[in-house]
Amino acid sequence: MNFRLILVFFLFISTIASSQELNIQGVFTGANVYIVNPFTDSEDRFTIESIFINDKEYINDFESSAFEIDLAHMGFKLGQDLRFCIRYKDSIMPSIVNIEAIKALSSFEMKRAFVDKDQFLNWKCSNEVGSLPFNVQQYRWNKWVTVGQLRGVGTSGVNNYRIKVPVHSGKNMFRIHQVDYTEKDKYSDTIQYKSKLKPIYLVNKKVKRELKFSAPTQFQIFDLFGNLIYDGYGAEVRFDDLIPGKYYVNFDNTIGEFIKE
Repeated sequence: MNFRLILVFFLFISTIASSQELNIQGVFTGANVYIVNPFTDSEDRFTIESIFINDKEYINDFESSAFEIDLAHMGFKLGQDLRFCIRYKDSIMPSIVNIEAIKALSSFEMKRAFVDKDQFLNWKCSNEVGSLPFNVQQYRWNKWVTVGQLRGVGTSGVNNYRIKVPVHSGKNMFRIHQVDYTEKDKYSDTIQYKSKLKPIYLVNKKVKRELKFSAPTQFQIFDLFGNLIYDGYGAEVRFDDLIPGKYYVNFDNTIGEFIKE
């Protein structure tokens, strides 16, 4: 290997080593982003060399300490995933000042929601801005409990969802919940469903080894201090090490109590 080839090789390695990449992911929310472009330590120039968004190069001379990127002008659609690749020199890292501008928003608008005969909750919504989880909640035992979760599509058009839900006897109430980076909860209106299932009751209220229900059901068992000690689904609960005393049990759509002998 001659000297000239060795010199070119090391210059190439040096160039790679002196350039770094900042990779950021987000979604297009309709807002622009603002980039801070510091001076390098070793050269009298700004640090950013190039910016690619979803593999599309953003054309700019980068000769300023801060600048704005008009994402709408680049043709991105509301709710579309964004991948920023910012290549810069030296160790002075650039940044996106308003990083919240590319975070998903809980902005869904419910179009229709119902529970079908197969006990699936169906809903149709629009105006999503980025993919966030939808939490399916059911009102049971005097509180809202989460009974399922689906990842949102995240696009602004009409999106359809379907998930199996645990239906109890009588009147059922569900709602869709979502929360974004602001930590503010967003809820749909209550979705009601009248079940034809027969009410479930406790077969025995004095228990030696097993607590029995008249049919399989979701259940929770608490001690007198409100501590949850059993949680599950079934037609019976076996107790091998439960201390004798009084306990409360949530099941079907009601609340009861029993005595462990």
